[in-house]
Amino acid sequence: MKLGIVIVHYNTSADLRTCLESLASHPPSCPHGIVVVDNASTDPGLDEVREDFPDVHWLLNSENTGYARGCNQGMAALPAEYHLILNPDIVVQPGAVDRLLEFAEANPRAGLIGPQLLSDNGSIQESCRRFYTFRTLLLRRTILGRIFPRTRTVRLHLMKDFDHRTPRPVDWVLGGCMLVRRSAVERTGPMDERFFLYFEDVDWCYRMWQAGCEVLYTPDARFQHHHRRASARGTFNRSFWLHLASLISFYEKWGLLVWLMKKWREPLLVGLYWLLDMAGVGLGFLAAYGIRRAAGPLFAQPLFPIGEYAPLLGFTLLLVSVVYVSTGRYASGRLRRPPAAGQELQRVGLVFLLLLASTYLGNMEVISRAVLLIFLPLLAGASLLSHRLLAAMLRKLEQGRLALERTLLAGSPQQLQEWLRRAGDLPDQGVDLVGYCAGPGGAPALPPLAGGRIPWLGRPEDLVEIVRRYRISQVVFWDGPSHRPEDLERWAALRRMRVRLRWRVADVWLLAAGARAEMFGGMPSAVLTPGGRAALGAVGGRLGSLAAGVLLALAAGPAWVFLRSVRQRRRSAYIQRVQTGDVWGYHFDFEAAVGPDGHALGLPWQWPLVKGLIRGRVMLLGERPLGGDRPDGAADSAALLDFWRSDPLAPALTGPWAAAGDDGPGGWRSGLRQLWRDPGRLDGIVAAGTHRAGSGDLTSPEEEVD
Repeated sequence: MKLGIVIVHYNTSADLRTCLESLASHPPSCPHGIVVVDNASTDPGLDEVREDFPDVHWLLNSENTGYARGCNQGMAALPAEYHLILNPDIVVQPGAVDRLLEFAEANPRAGLIGPQLLSDNGSIQESCRRFYTFRTLLLRRTILGRIFPRTRTVRLHLMKDFDHRTPRPVDWVLGGCMLVRRSAVERTGPMDERFFLYFEDVDWCYRMWQAGCEVLYTPDARFQHHHRRASARGTFNRSFWLHLASLISFYEKWGLLVWLMKKWREPLLVGLYWLLDMAGVGLGFLAAYGIRRAAGPLFAQPLFPIGEYAPLLGFTLLLVSVVYVSTGRYASGRLRRPPAAGQELQRVGLVFLLLLASTYLGNMEVISRAVLLIFLPLLAGASLLSHRLLAAMLRKLEQGRLALERTLLAGSPQQLQEWLRRAGDLPDQGVDLVGYCAGPGGAPALPPLAGGRIPWLGRPEDLVEIVRRYRISQVVFWDGPSHRPEDLERWAALRRMRVRLRWRVADVWLLAAGARAEMFGGMPSAVLTPGGRAALGAVGGRLGSLAAGVLLALAAGPAWVFLRSVRQRRRSAYIQRVQTGDVWGYHFDFEAAVGPDGHALGLPWQWPLVKGLIRGRVMLLGERPLGGDRPDGAADSAALLDFWRSDPLAPALTGPWAAAGDDGPGGWRSGLRQLWRDPGRLDGIVAAGTHRAGSGDLTSPEEEVD
């Protein structure tokens, strides 16, 4: 198809009818198709329009997905060499579409072309503009525009210095009527769907120029436009706020200041994180003093004025800063992971011990120990809250597609296409994919990836210029670093620009698992050393499990004797031989007490677990259940990383993985309930045994009863 005509419609059926009638009266002479994308309109006239134009292809969305997404849907539904994007309030004039196509054929470098738009009275509309500047924004989107309505800045932005009667290159054209070349869309990508309404045309034209495609205006093709400019009516209507939101998104995407902030993202976030921590410490200290003051009658000693505590507060702020930095609270990448409550409490406990020791060693009689004791839980709460607050702020910005890291991929199309298929929702992971870079010098342009959403932006030798032009803050390489001088020079330039460089290479996940990078035999290596946490956890878990085994032996021994002598004979219970094991090599075979319904009985009947607890094959509390899967290997990359991050401790009867209850996942009440009813998720092992009757030592309930 030569031409696909795309109309995005929302609750303007009368205008849509007029537009379709004009297309029917003055159709293009080339093979073409028309698609109308309706964004969940509610006006009653739409059904009649659909009946009157059966040759039009209709896409009916169940919700209003926005103008940019609607245009992309329409272009995908009608593959063509050119696409004509029309608003429903456009009226096609005789021969206008053909003249627009002729102009495009005569200008092969033109990626996007805007025709001349006429008002109802025949006057020429200012449909081509210069890009926004900060002064333009102030005079077009604030009250200053009403005070100074005829400034030179606004006149230049609206191109009032141009008579709009001759063809010429322009910065951008209004998106209500524009012709776009398919090959240019492959170079730039489709409309950016982060723009619900407004600025999608500005962004698209900007990307056209960045990709080396021209944006042209021609007065030879004329269309009538019932231009309403809803965003300028009033100050606080919905259109105004949509325009403002799109404006923010545009400058978040292309603004130089925002780009610089993204390049300094890590230190800025660490600084903000530290400020939140210091604010929490200060507020917690003041709250502790206030509580102690309110409870004054309960204490024999008087409370000194708050001013006397200023040196202690300053020392506390310094101490907290030193401890938090030295224990890795502000390490890179921590903000995207939820805080570990145990680790945070350890930091707070260390701060408290050092603070308490310093007050005793310094013989600070002015200090109320009660204030410090009250301050301890408040500091713990502030420590957890500040992390969650900042993470929630970042999450909210990313959900609005703000603060995303503009990312360029560098690798072969085959590698990238495979990764894109299983990468998931990248904006949800804080990533804004701009495009990809690949191909040897002199090779022809490569096709876009991911259904046309990820355009090819250039070759490796153009990498530095691509980063500058598209405001890239992160480059991901699929091939390992080379030692060629030209590559080293290229990477050095990117590092000077503070661009984050990421490599997709084998075994780099070891670093994420906590391995230390160091030289070994003249080559880089990753060293994963056993930490103290595993040893301490093993000793503590062993002692706790030993005590639990002794208690279970005393409590469950009589029940086990009763089960074997009475209940089994009455067929109200039976014994099933089960085998357990996990990826860490902990294997434990024992007899489980099973009820007549085929489900494992509760903890009081499971006396054979005593042997595992005492011998250390099972723990009372741990990271993995006794009845977990026993994989031959990690199912995927995430599972492999979890394996190397975890400690090689034995499986457990309860732990954070316990079933969720009213107090949240892993709450202590849920853990106790799960321990009592289904220790170690034993029921899952029993169920697996019933499905593999006769294999090994496993027997089915029917065989046992018989």
